[in-house]
Amino acid sequence: MDESTSDGGGERPSGGGTRRATRWILLTGNRFVIAAALSSAFGLAYLGLSIANVAPLADTRPLLYAFSGLISGNFTLITVVVSINQLVLSRELRTPGELESEIEQTSDYREQVEAVTNRTAPAEPAGFLRLVVESTRQEAQRLGGLAAGTVPTDALDEIDEVVTSITDEFDRIDDHIERSDAGIFSTLSLMLETNFAREIQRLEEIQRTHGDDIPADVDEAIGNVRDRLREMDIARQYFKAMYLQVELSRLSRYLLYTGVLAVGTAIAALFVLTAGAGPPFARSVRAVIFPIAVAAGVLPLMVLFAYILRTATVTQRTAAVTPFTTPEQEA
Repeated sequence: MDESTSDGGGERPSGGGTRRATRWILLTGNRFVIAAALSSAFGLAYLGLSIANVAPLADTRPLLYAFSGLISGNFTLITVVVSINQLVLSRELRTPGELESEIEQTSDYREQVEAVTNRTAPAEPAGFLRLVVESTRQEAQRLGGLAAGTVPTDALDEIDEVVTSITDEFDRIDDHIERSDAGIFSTLSLMLETNFAREIQRLEEIQRTHGDDIPADVDEAIGNVRDRLREMDIARQYFKAMYLQVELSRLSRYLLYTGVLAVGTAIAALFVLTAGAGPPFARSVRAVIFPIAVAAGVLPLMVLFAYILRTATVTQRTAAVTPFTTPEQEA
């Protein structure tokens, strides 16, 4: 199953393999690979117990209860699929007036970005983000140039620190945009770590502290940088809404696929267990067949776990909007 938005993009250089592994599990890793790995771990664990004769499967009657539970549990997951689809559809079923209002507001934001950059904004999320990044980086560098020699030394040092921070961050984002795909999650993942609230706060503090000593053109440049950073956060929140719709739709589809497999496997196992003399194959075969059936039976739950893990992480790291931030966003 292809998952075009799950890989690449947005990974910060990390000082340790543990952090990279954690980020891969929580965010960048292919969700279906993680779900399949967890299901396989269940199957291998039960296979090990069978081979070690800890669970010899001499009496297969308890398996009737286990597979019956898997069937009922997976039918519950199918109900979850229906609920997810209702959630997604509820955002799509709107009146013409609501649709017109949303389109106008989105177009106004796009035109605002185009007016600042004097360029046509791309329709793809990655291309649009790159345009906003280039515009903001240029404004920041322009601020640094205007401030040189025109503001007090302490204010200039603070402005240089903010400009350097913004420039370095945008260089990282631009580099990842070039190397990653144009998917929604690849674009969103580039902006998960920060919403630039701290940079905006520092710029406001510079204006408040050194307002009388800052020339009008530098003060205007500071305001422009703040506006561009706010536009970045608007783009981030909008892309998050798009991503969650795509992710929930993908989750519902994958739960249906794996749910059919799991229910079919569990029913087949129950049919085998109905034989009066026990399963029609040797105990050594049972030790392999039934753990595989269990792995298939828990696959939908693992798919749900993998996808909810990522959507919950994304939601947590984008909970605050400018001018606020949270420790989770800065992690």
